[in-house]
Amino acid sequence: MQTLSGQVLFQFYYDVGGEISIEKLNLSELTVIRKAQPKSVRVLAPRFEEAGLKPIVIDLGLKKVEQIEFSVEAKIFPIGVIEITLSAEFRNSSFEDVIRLVNLSESFVTLENREVEFEKIPDEIFRDLKAKMDKAVVNPYTPHEYPEVYRVVIISEIEPKYKFSEFLGKFRRQIAGILRGEKSWEKLSEREVEDVMRFLLSYSEDEAIVVDWYSALICGGEEYIHEILQTIEIAKIQLLELKTYDKLLDTRIEKAYTPLRAVFIHGGIGIAWLSKTYSELSKTASELAELRIEVVDHVHDLRNILKFTGDWYLGKLYTALSDRFRIMDWLSLVDKKLEQLQELYSMAMERIDVYRATTLEFLVLLLIVSLVVLEVFMVLKL
Repeated sequence: MQTLSGQVLFQFYYDVGGEISIEKLNLSELTVIRKAQPKSVRVLAPRFEEAGLKPIVIDLGLKKVEQIEFSVEAKIFPIGVIEITLSAEFRNSSFEDVIRLVNLSESFVTLENREVEFEKIPDEIFRDLKAKMDKAVVNPYTPHEYPEVYRVVIISEIEPKYKFSEFLGKFRRQIAGILRGEKSWEKLSEREVEDVMRFLLSYSEDEAIVVDWYSALICGGEEYIHEILQTIEIAKIQLLELKTYDKLLDTRIEKAYTPLRAVFIHGGIGIAWLSKTYSELSKTASELAELRIEVVDHVHDLRNILKFTGDWYLGKLYTALSDRFRIMDWLSLVDKKLEQLQELYSMAMERIDVYRATTLEFLVLLLIVSLVVLEVFMVLKL
């Protein structure tokens, strides 16, 4: 019987609704873990802090769920994301045992003598943590409502022993069951198994990574597991931020339609300083310009995020994650909405220019009339 040892990480990524100023954090209230940067022969000094991706790591202790001890850790990213990770170890477990452990994230569980949905556990932790750092959140906006969830299964030992390249070939259907959380893994079709195993990376015969929609499997490679997990974090944060900007753009674009619709439906151009419509248009144009600059700046960083990995193999891993998460599709969608935002801004500015031209014409006419009246008055006085 094949047995596995390792751990499962349940990762939850939350958008806090603004950037996080590390200087304003009250670190005395938090149990900060001081981790030395692990040495690696592969990573070429990545500068994650330049993209707001270098986190503060916090130890949140242990929680017993279904009699399983989970260690809880939080990471605060300056870019405006908090990651809550619940991790549990498994020893000499069967494939079915690992699948049951993976599936805890989709079920009701017993926590401290009460029954809750597993996903509510990190939600509560996030709310408590966010309450302690509200003053550190700057440049606020409406956050994305739901967290990005991901599961990482790390296999460190297998018995009987196989090279991981052989292990993935021999037990590919069971591996697919783990990644899809499918208890009846033997019923999976060959096409489904092929889809799960489509993004398989292996640097050597003693290590491998399989990337799927909601889960990833890491076999071996303990000496640079930190960098692998960091690359997964980068992709997940990028996806969360793109979804946030997409929703934010939808809200702002819909809001901008109201004053523009009023102008084009009702027509008529008044004097600028006497027109409520002009005031609303000016405010809308200003907000659109400010939003576009803000989003373009962030999207530029997200688009160039790959350069922060500093390693070709991690770059391949990021590309696989990007394909799985359809990150390029989200980037394209946000780009189209930015173009739409630019069109709305141009329409607003064109209408503002008309208001200003009308106002200028009125002032010129008023000046001419004033001069004529003054001339007539001077003639009559003489």
